[in-house]
Amino acid sequence: MRWLATQSTSEVLLPRAVMVLSQRPRPGLGRILPTLEAVGVPAVLALSGQIGDTLPRPFHGAPEQVVILATDAESVRVGLHAGAGLVAGLGSGSHATAQLAAGAELVLQAPSQIAGGDLLRAYASKFSSLPSLGPDLAGLVGADLALFFDYDGTLAPVPEHPADGQLPEPMRDMLARLSARHPVAVVSGRAVADLSQRLQLPGLYLAGNHGLDLHGPDYAPERHMLAADWRPILDAAHAVLAPLTQEHPGCVVEHKGLTLAVHYRGLAMAASVALRRAVVSRLAAFDRLLLESGQQVLEIHPTIDWHKGSAVDWLLARMQSLFGPCKPIYFGDDLADEPAFLAARRAGGYGVVIGAEVRPTSARFRLASPGELPAALAPLLA
Repeated sequence: MRWLATQSTSEVLLPRAVMVLSQRPRPGLGRILPTLEAVGVPAVLALSGQIGDTLPRPFHGAPEQVVILATDAESVRVGLHAGAGLVAGLGSGSHATAQLAAGAELVLQAPSQIAGGDLLRAYASKFSSLPSLGPDLAGLVGADLALFFDYDGTLAPVPEHPADGQLPEPMRDMLARLSARHPVAVVSGRAVADLSQRLQLPGLYLAGNHGLDLHGPDYAPERHMLAADWRPILDAAHAVLAPLTQEHPGCVVEHKGLTLAVHYRGLAMAASVALRRAVVSRLAAFDRLLLESGQQVLEIHPTIDWHKGSAVDWLLARMQSLFGPCKPIYFGDDLADEPAFLAARRAGGYGVVIGAEVRPTSARFRLASPGELPAALAPLLA
């Protein structure tokens, strides 16, 4: 086994499911499922050929919350590419060696190790002990990098009200200096016009509305080709949600042109639960809109297959066409940043999650707060 956690499994770090993955049908694998379910996690069988860039429904939206238990090296590679939170192998001898070489994060040699909790402890340990970023960035001085940042909770403190959220001047100076050496993008749920006004740095690439709205120093503003078609539906949904500000004082309903957001940072726990129920109820009639949770915010998007990860892919391709190959590093704090962490990883880079909260993530490193960002990036400016 490459490594094995020794700490107890935290309930918040239990995976949503375990997927036993194999290249070909193996009836005997079904005997593993009750063992997994006995330790408290739903388990399913799947063939690696059924999985492409993402895990199948219902796991594709949060692959970092799924454990892959692979029986062969190819299934290990498939699980890693799909972004599973932990990819483990099952085998011994040369099979175990091949799985480790393919990238398995640990290998169980016998199903009895599942019953002993090894798999779940490994999953919990991985996310509770993400390393700090500093040493790795110090080794990238002089490298060709592409730097991507979320805004709220990463560059600026998360505001009590969405109209706030001003960029601290030291952060503005840092971004300006970084952009003189590397292509720099800000990818946010805010609208591009809002981002541009707050940043006041024309040399940056911007992706607003979770990537649906794009703008950069070397091209005219672009929108996802289908986004404009959704404006009437978003307007109608906004009209239904707007009265919530009167019914639930302290919440904010924001129309950002291509997406909506309902903020409830100022509400007490009981009031926020009631608000969330009201939002779900009122959006029930809009089956073409997607509702996602963030940090004290509910985001409402068109059901377009486009997200922050798609924006990273699009922007990175443009950057590399102009500047040549570069390693992407994405900094973000929210669940909406998870697709961007995965996109950076697939492109040969990695993600850095900002915040002290321990949760499953596709990021490789962690910083405890936005305040640690300038010091972490200082080696790139030396």
